[in-house]
Amino acid sequence: MLEVFRPLIQASPPIPIPLPLLVLIGVAQNLLLLGVVIGTGLLLGKKIGLGAPLLERWLYHEESPVRAADSFKASAPVGIAVGVIVTLIILSVAPHMPGLPFVRAAQAPIWKRVLACFYGGLVEEILTRLFLLSLFAWLGVRFFQQDKKGLAPMTFWTANVIVAVLFSLGHLPAASRIMHITPEVVFVALALNGIAAISFGYLYWKRGLESAMVAHFCADFVLYVLGVMFLKN
Repeated sequence: MLEVFRPLIQASPPIPIPLPLLVLIGVAQNLLLLGVVIGTGLLLGKKIGLGAPLLERWLYHEESPVRAADSFKASAPVGIAVGVIVTLIILSVAPHMPGLPFVRAAQAPIWKRVLACFYGGLVEEILTRLFLLSLFAWLGVRFFQQDKKGLAPMTFWTANVIVAVLFSLGHLPAASRIMHITPEVVFVALALNGIAAISFGYLYWKRGLESAMVAHFCADFVLYVLGVMFLKN
């Protein structure tokens, strides 16, 4: 992400705080936020049958029906499929939207693009699936679902769509710093991020957070590591 926004940073007035210190402060803030988000997500998710079975097995020393190998086998193909679909769509619209972060990412070294995949697979899944999806699903069960025992499919899908929309729109403020936001850009953001978010949300529901993380990482790897290679110079 830093590589994508480097031109903007260089064009901005000098920062009064040294960049390494600024990065350190940002990391500390993010770790604190993640701690609160993870704790809240696990607490709410456990009430409605959502969560991170592999992590919870380690934290609570409980038996888990999900094994790490099974999680990878089930989720990697989904992530790869999502990555291929999103990449093909972006490649078709990229000539008309040269400011897309995807296009800017192609200029970054490959190792930085790989690191970005870890950010998407870990941090974004914690924020959107473990926290937001658990929160909206819990609110749905608590206030709108008549049968309070378990998470009903309708409640889940409503929460999943809401989170998918929020996840998609959440990419626009950062994108607005490097490109002009038009109705077409909003539509593309909703469509592409929505495909990914709904797919990862389903995996979170059925197999847990770790499964969604694997799928998200694989999708980002296809998109940002392999997909950018097909951009026409």
